[in-house]
Amino acid sequence: MSRMSKRVPDHYFRLSSFVSLFDSGLPILVYHKLGKAPLFSRRKGLFASRSLIARQLAELKDAGFEFGALGASGMGRKIVITFDDGYASSFEQAMNVLSDCGCKAIQFLVSGRIGQANNWDETKERLMDKLQGTDWLAAGHSIGSHTVTHADLTRLSEREVREEIVASRKSLEDTFGVAVNHFAYPYGYHDERATAIVQEAGYATAVTTEFGVNPVATNQWKLRRILAYGSLWDRLNRKLNAALSKGRLRI
Repeated sequence: MSRMSKRVPDHYFRLSSFVSLFDSGLPILVYHKLGKAPLFSRRKGLFASRSLIARQLAELKDAGFEFGALGASGMGRKIVITFDDGYASSFEQAMNVLSDCGCKAIQFLVSGRIGQANNWDETKERLMDKLQGTDWLAAGHSIGSHTVTHADLTRLSEREVREEIVASRKSLEDTFGVAVNHFAYPYGYHDERATAIVQEAGYATAVTTEFGVNPVATNQWKLRRILAYGSLWDRLNRKLNAALSKGRLRI
């Protein structure tokens, strides 16, 4: 999907730049780790502070957005909140924020790494364990599959792709005793083979990291999402705008 406007940033920070885009289809935001990014991290966009997500969710709620679920139908202004990888930080820091806003979210878990640390980037962040996953579900949130090992499905054999997609679902359902109907492609990478296997496996939806929103006609196994985080420029620009609006700074 092409960007509706050159003024739309490549990630979500605040609503003002996204109102028109969000009104053209279902927006799905994706978060990963909560907390401050390590100084030399190459993937600062995977981190969001607790205060940032609290502000973003409150702003969306105040603007009349309802927090919906993947695959759910219905009219009105809806938005879906997703978390990839199942980081312990997202559980520990987001639960109260989500509750305060009346938001139900979905965690995409890597079934073979539950209770361990991620091994697909340099941060080695802790991942949610079974108890945390159980508490997440008890709070009314949901879980989805993010494969067994967080593998790039486009680089595997068909047998391996099928194992990552099918076995992860069974493992999560056996572990948590709930139906797992939604899938997230690791790194957002997918091809027609992986998409076909996701459909054959019985998943109702699958999400990518392709930028954009989702009109009614969108392929439900190729849903677009928008990464949510705050860059240094975002924070400085917000402070500048706040100062200008209060008359504390003149240019």
